[in-house]
Amino acid sequence: MTAPGVDAVVILVLLAAIALGIWIGRITAHRKSALGASDTIPEIYIQGLNHLLSERNDEAVEVFLDALRQHPESVDILLALGRLFRRRGELERALRVHQHLLDQPALAPDLRQSVLFEIAQDYLKAGILDRAESILKELLDRQPDHLEGLATLAELYELGSEWAQSIAVRQRLHKTGTRGQRPVIAMLYGELAEQSLLAGEAEQAKVFLELARKEDPENPRALVIGGRIAFDRQDWGGALSLWEKLLDSSVESVVLLILEPFLSVLRYAANDTGAQETRERLLKMCNSPLAVKLLAHALRAVEGTPAATAYLRHVLLRQPDMRVMQVLLELDPDAPDPALYPVMALAVRGLSVEPAVFHCQSCGYQSPQYYWRCPSCRQWGTFSGGCSL
Repeated sequence: MTAPGVDAVVILVLLAAIALGIWIGRITAHRKSALGASDTIPEIYIQGLNHLLSERNDEAVEVFLDALRQHPESVDILLALGRLFRRRGELERALRVHQHLLDQPALAPDLRQSVLFEIAQDYLKAGILDRAESILKELLDRQPDHLEGLATLAELYELGSEWAQSIAVRQRLHKTGTRGQRPVIAMLYGELAEQSLLAGEAEQAKVFLELARKEDPENPRALVIGGRIAFDRQDWGGALSLWEKLLDSSVESVVLLILEPFLSVLRYAANDTGAQETRERLLKMCNSPLAVKLLAHALRAVEGTPAATAYLRHVLLRQPDMRVMQVLLELDPDAPDPALYPVMALAVRGLSVEPAVFHCQSCGYQSPQYYWRCPSCRQWGTFSGGCSL
């Protein structure tokens, strides 16, 4: 029976440790067959597991470190133990275990690489980025194609907003055949473009956007930023040509970031025969309650309240929804008219009503049936029902 507070991760690691302990016991038994040794789990592992199950983690560390001295082949158990402590946020213990492993003079080179990676992960989780970076670089100097090390180094640089360094690392990952790097690299070039714009360097931003498009020709971030640059220069046609592509993008939600300028561009390009069609596509694209709300506010800002309320009425007639009705009343309290009354009734009918339930004030157990004694926590007189709205 395990002690309280032992989570699923602990149990999994313990099972792995037991399996490894059996394996080590068999190796030990094989080596000592002449002495008649049995292939049972060594007693020291039982002690360590008992300490873990009882949440005596410091004692567990001591026992497992001692086990390493007695059984040098038990490195995997110590690696698993260190990962367990890291997942639980016990970073000092994780570092202690992993550093002890690294200090073993007989540690095989491949295992040394594994331990270095774990130590880098420990420092990364602790937020000590410079130390994690130096260890990862040491690891990659010895094994340049260590994929997990490269991915972790890229993550580290991104945590520190070091976009150029992350790009360089992800390019190395791409060369190893790791999939999915080019769209991410394009996003990172977008970060550099944003930085350049904030520094007033629009030309440098355009260079970064061109690099982004080379990695991912239809990268939505590059389209958004490129359109903003054109918009700021009052190049309505340039902005429109870029933002129109977003309507065909699989990442439709990015359009919500530029609703007001997009509608402004469409207004400036009103004489363009395709502008009205693009506007209709934009309006039809916004289907979620959040998108409808943002678009309505953008329409009011660019085209006025009548345009926004007309749009919301159209949405309501197509699909009654109380959230859309709320936005309509927010923009124009006098908006409801007799034509909308049936729509409002349908929207009210479509509201999801929580089932009426009683609940235990002690443990929170819920049931449609009233109990004098809670079936869950066995407390008496704790059931309550909602008597007020």
